[in-house]
Formats: sequence, C-alpha cells, structure tokens
Amino acid sequence: MREGPFLRGVKVVLRPVEEGDYALIHRWMNHPEVWHYMDYERPVSLADVADDVEQSRAEGQPFTIVVDGRPIGRIGLNRFRPRDRICGFYLYIGEPAFWGKGFAQDAVMTLLGFAFDRWDLFQVELWTLGDNDRALGTYERCGFVEEGRLRDRSWKDGRWVDNVMMSVNREEFERARGGRLGLPEGADDPRPTP
Repeated sequence: MREGPFLRGVKVVLRPVEEGDYALIHRWMNHPEVWHYMDYERPVSLADVADDVEQSRAEGQPFTIVVDGRPIGRIGLNRFRPRDRICGFYLYIGEPAFWGKGFAQDAVMTLLGFAFDRWDLFQVELWTLGDNDRALGTYERCGFVEEGRLRDRSWKDGRWVDNVMMSVNREEFERARGGRLGLPEGADDPRPTP
C-alpha cells in the first residue's frame, strides 16, 4: 500500500515516491541537463538515490510526477519551518520528451495548491541556477517572485553561475491559480480537491 496522498492536476498526478522509482530517479539524476540544473556535485549511485529519498521523506514530502501512468520526474516540499509556516520546494522533469510541454507548471501548481490549501502554509521558497531560464519562467507563471540573486555561486561548465532565490506566498499563488484557470481574483477553484 502506498503512503501519503495522490494529488491530481490537469495533466499530471503526483504520487509518493516508491522503491520501484529508484532506477528511474537514478537515471534522471545522472542526466547531463538535470545534473547541471539541479547543481549536483558528483555522479549519483542507486544507494545515493535510496538515501536521498529516505532523507526527503524524513524532512518533507517527496512525490513522483506521473503522466498517463508514466513517471517523468520528481517534486517535493522540504525544510518545513512550522512556526513560520514556510517550507522549501524542489522539482525536476527527468524525461526529456516531456520538457517544455507544461507538465512542470501543472506539477508546481498542483503541489502548491496542496501546500497552501491543505497545510495552511504562508510561503514556499526555492533556489535555482540563474541560467535555468525554463525553470525561472515556470516558477514565475506559478506566482514565484525573485527575492535575491547570489552572484557566481556555482561553477558549471567552465563558468560561474548565479543562484536565484524565489518564493511564493498564498496571495501570489492565488493570483497565478486564478489566471491559469481564467478565474477572476478571489473566485473559487472549480477543480476537485485531492
């Protein structure tokens, strides 16, 4: 039996990470483009994947992104600060055939809806590399706002790359959700909740 909720978006389903996902996660994490943008420092083994998933479960909630029954990536929340009602966020689409087709945006909006509606969070925060234009655009469309830029923080492919810090609060997310669904600000979301 799987633990945790299944979250349904428009295009994706988010389900808890399962041990059967480890080989896929291993392949995804070692893909050159995922490797670059997730800012990994060394190749990842299957044992590293198992450790990473266990740590992700201990400090948050990891999900596998699924499209039509096919796992395509990971997403999750971590680094919870209950007093402040803030947590961290991470995402990657590991299957190149699914890049640039709106699956990441749907996954982000689905998980943010769960975070704000079910956990009553105040804010969700993340960091990404400054050269990750595709992710930056996705996050902005989901309501994230750039809070800061740490110059020259990661050495990637023979050059320094900035780290970009972003966050989204409930109000910013609601504006993005309303715009995505074509709803006026403050209108209820007609989609069923998980």
